[in-house]
Amino acid sequence: MATAQELTPAAIRALTREVSPAEAEALHEQISQLMRQRIESGEWPEHLKLPAEPELAGALNVSRGTVRRAIRTLIEAGLLKQTRGKGTFVRGQMLEQEFAQELISTAQSLDREGVEYQTQVLSARVIQAPSHIAAHLGLPADDLSVLAIRRTRSVAGEVVYLLDNYLPTVLCPDLSPQVLQDRSLFGVLEHDYGVTVDSVRRTFSAILPGDEVSDAMSLRPGVPVLYLEQISYQSNGDAVEYSDVWVRGDRVRISSWIKR
Repeated sequence: MATAQELTPAAIRALTREVSPAEAEALHEQISQLMRQRIESGEWPEHLKLPAEPELAGALNVSRGTVRRAIRTLIEAGLLKQTRGKGTFVRGQMLEQEFAQELISTAQSLDREGVEYQTQVLSARVIQAPSHIAAHLGLPADDLSVLAIRRTRSVAGEVVYLLDNYLPTVLCPDLSPQVLQDRSLFGVLEHDYGVTVDSVRRTFSAILPGDEVSDAMSLRPGVPVLYLEQISYQSNGDAVEYSDVWVRGDRVRISSWIKR
């Protein structure tokens, strides 16, 4: 893997000249805004590595706490990411998700990247599974009931994922959907019900969403999304859940590392 490009001393000096204690705006707000401008303009490209906090604070002649607050603001905005043991990097305007290559949920992928996000449960009800979902889940003809849950995941106040999950009620008859606002579905199934997801089948396609999806994601008409169909299985081959997931293609990029 290539070594990450690092922020040059000249770039840090240029930033320093624009930070002024005499301004009414707090120093951490000045620094975060200046960094945001450079990221959004492309001057600081994706994967650019920032200096460590003590080094950056010394160069800017501010406290380490001031630098930390500025960086935290940009992490919450989805423009920077921190990787344990490696440092702080420019994320750019696209979230990079690796759930195409491994058994990991959207929530777990965001957690791994250090992205602040919010999950909201929009609806949850027991329904009779539509025929295609019943077939994917292998439901018996005498019990087609599933728990249908619709959620959104937002980054910096913007919906980037819309998730529809369908679970056989027999697997989790007393599941409270509200717990999914703070925990991942895979985690709840495993830790609360002893149901471990062993494998998933994921199919991706680019589509124009219908009005219902566009409204739920606050999209302009005609904006395409990445659609993901997922079926999850236990180790014995029994299906655990079926999902329809819509992903904002202008905010999320799906990536994978492949090694021969």
